[in-house]
Amino acid sequence: MAQVILENVYKSFPPRKGESVSSPTQPPLKLGQKNEVARLHPDILNVLRRINLTIADGEFMVLVGPSGCGKSTLLRLIAGLEVMTGGNIWLGDRLINDLPPKERDIAMVFQNYALYPHMTVYDNIGFGLRRRGGQEKTSASSLGKWGENFLVGMTKNLPKGLRYISEQERVVDEQVRNVAQLLQIEALLNRLPKQLSGGQRQRVALGRAIARNPQVFLMDEPLSNLDAKLRAETRAQIVKLQRQLGTTTIYVTHDQTEAMTMGDRIAIMSEGKIQQVAAPLELYNRPTNRFVAEFIGSPPMNFIPVEFHAPLLINHSHFRFTLPEIWGTALQKYDGQTLILGIRPEHFSLSVPATKNLSVQVDLVENLGNDTFLAVRLAESDSQSHKSDNYLQVRIPPDRIIRLGEQLWLSLSPDKIHFFDPETELAIYPKNTSLTLPFEK
Repeated sequence: MAQVILENVYKSFPPRKGESVSSPTQPPLKLGQKNEVARLHPDILNVLRRINLTIADGEFMVLVGPSGCGKSTLLRLIAGLEVMTGGNIWLGDRLINDLPPKERDIAMVFQNYALYPHMTVYDNIGFGLRRRGGQEKTSASSLGKWGENFLVGMTKNLPKGLRYISEQERVVDEQVRNVAQLLQIEALLNRLPKQLSGGQRQRVALGRAIARNPQVFLMDEPLSNLDAKLRAETRAQIVKLQRQLGTTTIYVTHDQTEAMTMGDRIAIMSEGKIQQVAAPLELYNRPTNRFVAEFIGSPPMNFIPVEFHAPLLINHSHFRFTLPEIWGTALQKYDGQTLILGIRPEHFSLSVPATKNLSVQVDLVENLGNDTFLAVRLAESDSQSHKSDNYLQVRIPPDRIIRLGEQLWLSLSPDKIHFFDPETELAIYPKNTSLTLPFEK
């Protein structure tokens, strides 16, 4: 097992053949020339920029972000399936930039399983072991390699009980059966992939990776082809296996539920950059910017432009209230300016008419049994009432029956409010809090 260190990793794709570039004679890209090359070559696609990340030995790290943010490309760079434009990748104390995939001691589980259709489950799991000589644990046989190969060839057409089994094959058999027992697929070893369900195929793909006993597991959205119930079951199995094996694991997903429930830490990516790295609850409670706040949480956080007036007054055309004193110092420089107030759907509560509360009209009701989600809009009081900022999502307990078009009053939990700079979109936090921003720069 080993830690993985990414140092200033970049990845750019050149324009496709036949597409124009501004200067075909431009020299190769260097780390210090990123902006200049991008300016001279507008067709170059920069999919990863300044990626710095350390995954500890034995850690379960989840890379999460919207489609196209570069998370799968980063995984492929670590595996050696893509060539970096710049930067370094370390596996333990080894620099693996120039190593081919087979020499990196990394196992990857793909989204589409990638099983050999003509091989049984047993042979799919054992394939990599045979190529590596049974994990190089075979002992020298008294017959020698040539003698063993001769006996294997001579007896391969005999009944199974009369065939000669080489020492290497005995080691492979032991490891395959151990992995099958670990994944509870012993009864499937003689089946072909086409005879398996989606969940069973995914376990076989996991088994093939586990059997190699690599230093690092890479998993690229392995559960995206499964139905909801099977995803939840397999998700729990993967986490349990990782804890049991203690292997460093990097898991890519676009599903925030998977990220929040599986990862020791989560790296949130957007537009080829890491936005924040932290434990799941730290991401949820202390997002570093508006993107992270909106991406983590379902339904996402609501954002409302408000005016701040010192010392602690928040003013909006539909409500106003006084903040707790802890906010005084952090917001001083915004006196008389607009701020973005963030509030999660579950931090609203049904209340009574009051200046500090929001008057809203219900546009949509989603009853889920354990929760009720509401889409509401601020009650019309001016010509701008149809702006997108006036539409909110609310999460309430299921015991209250809400009807479409109903007028409600909502109160905000003062200790659950977030603020964001309207220009930089960075989060603003009280300076005297004991918590620190847990993201890597």
